[in-house]
Amino acid sequence: MPTPDGTGPYATSTGQELISIERARQLHEKAITIQRDDAIHRVGALAHHAACYEEHGADPQPPPEWPGDDLEWRPQPNDVAALVRAGALYQAEIDRLQHRLQRVILRIDQARNDEPS
Repeated sequence: MPTPDGTGPYATSTGQELISIERARQLHEKAITIQRDDAIHRVGALAHHAACYEEHGADPQPPPEWPGDDLEWRPQPNDVAALVRAGALYQAEIDRLQHRLQRVILRIDQARNDEPS
């Protein structure tokens, strides 16, 4: 299924709904996990990808600032679909940062529990 583009069955969907549908598609159809994103993307990388889609998502070629890492440029059919893709990538970056924060908190808690009383 392609990125929801605000047309057809999604014509009455809100932006929030479209982004949620796209993020769910990324997680389920592409088998992407937050842990995978955290392991392979540096801080800000997913947000950088999102910014490229936000500005150039309907362009046939990636913009010069496209990172060129493991994410392939996929031009979107229209500006709404490009913004939906960008929104889902921003959400992925937030999820990745939250996951990293939870790992840090867990390590702190473990270190506190390992301290002698």
